[in-house]
Amino acid sequence: MKTMIKMVFVFLIFSFGVLYVYAGEWRDEFDKADLNKDWIKITDRPAKLTTIKIEKGRLLMYEQTANFGHLIVDGRPLILRKAPKGNFSISMLVDTIPPAPAADYWLGLFIIGQDGNDAVLAQNWAVLTIGGSKGEKKTLIGSMIDSTWNDKGHFDVKGWPIYLKLEKSDTTYTGYYKEKPDDQWTKVGDSWKHEMKAPELVGMGFINNWGGTKVTMVAEYFSLEGDNVSPMAVQAKGKITDTWGNIKSK
Repeated sequence: MKTMIKMVFVFLIFSFGVLYVYAGEWRDEFDKADLNKDWIKITDRPAKLTTIKIEKGRLLMYEQTANFGHLIVDGRPLILRKAPKGNFSISMLVDTIPPAPAADYWLGLFIIGQDGNDAVLAQNWAVLTIGGSKGEKKTLIGSMIDSTWNDKGHFDVKGWPIYLKLEKSDTTYTGYYKEKPDDQWTKVGDSWKHEMKAPELVGMGFINNWGGTKVTMVAEYFSLEGDNVSPMAVQAKGKITDTWGNIKSK
C-alpha cells in the first residue's frame, strides 16, 4: 500500500511539473533595446514605409501609407510570432498617436490561420481592434474567412489607451477590453465561430488605414497565455539598434 501511495505521489509531482513547464505566459514589455527574437515575421505594405521603434518601454509602429482597405492581399503592417498549440489568449495595452478619436483606421490584435506570403496571411484571421472613422471611439471584432470579411460588430468605448484581449477556445473566439489594469475584463459583443483550430501566428498591427491619416500604433506590452506557452527567454546581451526602418517581410 505504501509503495502504491509513493508511486501516485511521484506521478502527481511529475504531472504538475509538466504542467508548470508547458503552461504559462510569454510577455514582452518592450524593455530591451532590441526586438525579442520570438518576433519572427514583420510585414508591410508594398511601399515599405512602415517603421518600428522601441522607445521608453513601448513598441511604436508608424504607418504612413494611409490608403489601404481591409481586403488587401499584398501586405499589411503586422508584427507576428508563432502561435502555440491548443487554447490561448493574446492581450496588449494599446494607444495611438494621434490619440483617440480615430480617423479611418482599425488596429490591434491578430490571430492568423496560416503562415506564408502576404496573400496567404490575408486569407484567414481573427481580430480585436480599436479605431473607427471621423471621430469614432470603438472596438471591432471579426474574422477574415477564406478572404471574406465577417464583421461581428463595432462597439463604443471611452477611448484609449485601452487593454485588449482576444481569446481562442477551439474554434470559438472572444474579445475583451478593460480601461485600467485592475478592472475586470468586459466582453466585446458576442463570441463567434471561426474554423481555424490551429492558427500559426499571433501578433498585432493594422487591418486598414484608408483615410489619409498617418498613425502610430503604441503597444505598452504584448502577452500570450495558454496551455502550451513557455515564458520569454532572456535576451542575450550585446544586441543593439532600437529602431527598424523600412522593414520588409522575411
